[in-house]
Parts: sequence; C-alpha cells; structure tokens
Amino acid sequence: MDMREPTISIIVPAYNVAPYIAAALGSLASQTCPPDEVIIVDDGSEDDTRERVRAFPHPYPVELIATVNLGQGGARNLAITRASGDYVYFFDADDLLEPDFIESMHALVKSTDYPDIVFFSGVDFHDAGAEGFDLPRSYRRGFEGEFTRAADLLAAFERHGGGSCSPCLYLSRRTLWGEKLKFQDDYHEDEEIFLPLIFSAKRYVVTDRVLFRRRIRLNSTMTMPKCMKHVRGLHGLLESLLALYRDPAHHSCRRHIRKRALQYIGQYMSACRKVRVPYDLSLLLALVVGFRNRSMCLKIAFHALSDSLRSAIKRLMGRGRACSH
Repeated sequence: MDMREPTISIIVPAYNVAPYIAAALGSLASQTCPPDEVIIVDDGSEDDTRERVRAFPHPYPVELIATVNLGQGGARNLAITRASGDYVYFFDADDLLEPDFIESMHALVKSTDYPDIVFFSGVDFHDAGAEGFDLPRSYRRGFEGEFTRAADLLAAFERHGGGSCSPCLYLSRRTLWGEKLKFQDDYHEDEEIFLPLIFSAKRYVVTDRVLFRRRIRLNSTMTMPKCMKHVRGLHGLLESLLALYRDPAHHSCRRHIRKRALQYIGQYMSACRKVRVPYDLSLLLALVVGFRNRSMCLKIAFHALSDSLRSAIKRLMGRGRACSH
C-alpha cells in the first residue's frame, strides 16, 4: 500500500462573489492540514472579487488567474491545466469546508490505497432572504463503501439517494481530466460530467462524513430565473446521456443512465417553457428512438401539454394517491 501523503489542488472558480469569498477562503485557511495549492480563477467578475482575493492573507501556495467570463465549467477546465496535485477538488467560492477536510481526505486516500474518486457528504445552509428556496436535493451520500464497478456504485447511489452530482462533493485524480473529460460551458455542467467521470475511473470510495457546506443564496445558478444557459446545458446533458446509453461499454449501467435521462427531460422542457423557446423536436425524437422507453414517451407527452392540462392531471393524480391511502 502506498503510504506517501497525497497532494491536493483546490480549484476555486469565482464570479461576482465579493460578499462571500473571504468566508470561503477562510475555511481553506483554517484547515488543520493545508492544501498543497489553491488555484483561484476570477471568471470575469464585475465586482471587487479579484481585489478581495489579492488582499486575503493566504497561508498556502496560491495562484490567481484572471480571465474573461468562461462560466464555472470553463474556469474549472482552465485551472485543471495549471494544477499539479495528485488529486483535484472543485470548491465554489461562496461555500464552506469543514476544518478537517484536507486531513480527512489524506487519511481516507491512504487507507484505501489511492482510489480514483472519493465521494463524501455535505449539508446546506440558507442565507438571509433565501429561506424560501427549498431545493429538492440532498447532499448526503447515506452510505459508505469501496467499489470497483461503476454499476455497483450507481446502484448504491440509487438505493440510498446519495447521487448528488455536485463537484464540491468529490475528490478526483487529476489524471482523469483532460481533453476527453472536461466540463461544458453552460449550466448543468456538473450533471453532464458526472457519469463520464465515473466511467473514466476504476476505483471509488464513498464516505457519509459531512465535510462540505453548501450556501443557498439569492442569484446563484441554482436560485436564479431560468435562462438560455440552463436550456443549452440541459440539452447537452440529454445528448450526453443518450450517447452513453448507446455505448456498449456501459451496457451494465443502462438502467441508471435511462433513469437520469427521465429525470432531466422534464427539467429541459420546463426550462424551455420558462425561457419561452421551442423544444428541440429533433432531440425529443432522438430520445424516444434511442431509449425506446414507454416512460420517456409519456414524460415528453405530458410536458408537451398546456399548463392547465398538466395542472389538472397533477390534481387528479394527487387525489388518486390520497384515495389509495
């Protein structure tokens, strides 16, 4: 077993996060074991994010990269090319880490003989004014284990509800990333990369230990009104899932891929309605033909209905469930 200390590069994309960046960097500065390097990408901020990063008393090696706005995915991709650690960790500039994050990752990586990916748990907290956002997602993994097959890992995620795609909830080997594996430019880049990342790896470790704290705030990509970047991101995500489903190399994971596609087709069609753009009918047809799944057809047909008809069907289904109890 390799007992040397793993090196960890922290990658921080930062865009207009002046009110939050000091707290995020403070949680890096207070680590019981310092990161080997921190790479911060000021992603074309229009506030004083960059100045606050420069003014912060970093107790670790730090590199600040200033660029035009690339989006979170593009900023992460740029930072990966500058990273030198054995592992990379993607940390959003408005969130927080537990003080023993780096120390815990070192211990877990060494005790499990340097896995390709380590998944861990997080919790969320709400900023003032954002208490009304009850996002239907969990940052808890809900189980612990070691896996050597992607199908077994995905089955465990499904059983325990711990399949959050957030890049802030996993540590991954730097060598997994490159031209064949990188984030897309639009929103939902975290969901799009999740399965390709898993399929590129061979060994996985999951811990339910809470090491990350997600800030729920106003005007983040999760709480902002839907825009074309959401539509394009979901479109690209569905195309990626269909390509993975058709790939014979992932035959054992087809059920899990199909389930994720069923989850996101509704989100794509809902985003199109909110942005007032037409559905891409060629994409919908490709999904119907490619997945050959009755539930996919029904979900597309349901979301193609008018708002009033969808609401009426939901009310009827709710009454039916109430009567069955």
